[in-house]
Formats: sequence, C-alpha cells, structure tokens
Amino acid sequence: MIEAIHLQVKLKLYTSFIVKEVIALDPLARRQWLYTYKAIIQYADSHGNELTQEQIIGADIYRDLIQQVENLIEEEDYEGQNYNAYKSRDPNYETIHKKRLQQIREDFPIPDQFKEVFI
Repeated sequence: MIEAIHLQVKLKLYTSFIVKEVIALDPLARRQWLYTYKAIIQYADSHGNELTQEQIIGADIYRDLIQQVENLIEEEDYEGQNYNAYKSRDPNYETIHKKRLQQIREDFPIPDQFKEVFI
C-alpha cells in the first residue's frame, strides 16, 4: 500500500515538474509543444483499439498535462509572461538570455497596462 502512495506522489511531482517546464518555455516553443501533444491525443482517440495499454495511459497523461498547461496560460496576463519563470540563469549565458528576452518581447509585446511592472 505504501508503494502505491509513493508512486502517486511521484507521478504528481513529475507532472508538476513538466508543467512548470512547459509554461516557462518561450511562447512559440510552448505552442509547438501543445500542438504536438494534442496531435498525439487525437491519434490515440481515433486509433484507441490499435494502441497498447501503455500508449493509452500515455495519452491520458498528455491530456492531463495539456489541461494543466492551458489552465496556467489562461491565468497569464499576457502571452510570454511566464517565459523562463522558475529558472535560475546561468551567468555564462546572460547575454544570450537578454537577447532572447528582447526577441520575445518584440514578438509577444507586453500590453501597455502591464508595462509599469517591468520598467
């Protein structure tokens, strides 16, 4: 019984780790992630009788991950708000990080009502 509880806790933590990683991606990479895994779910839904039990469970996990990611995206004040959230920045890549952040702000501008927070 303890082992089952241990596995449930581990699965919950794994899910949380993945969701935090995805929500912190730049908006384009995040969209690509969602697009890819939604396609896998669509395939699983339409070919369920051809899949193994492991593949069906995997699709269910993706479904849960996608729902959690989309819920967090809905909570964002603007697209890209969570870029690189929950991350420590490697000082060796600070220049690259600043360039990428500038590019994201150009591609996904912060709405005027939220600019005061970042200035």
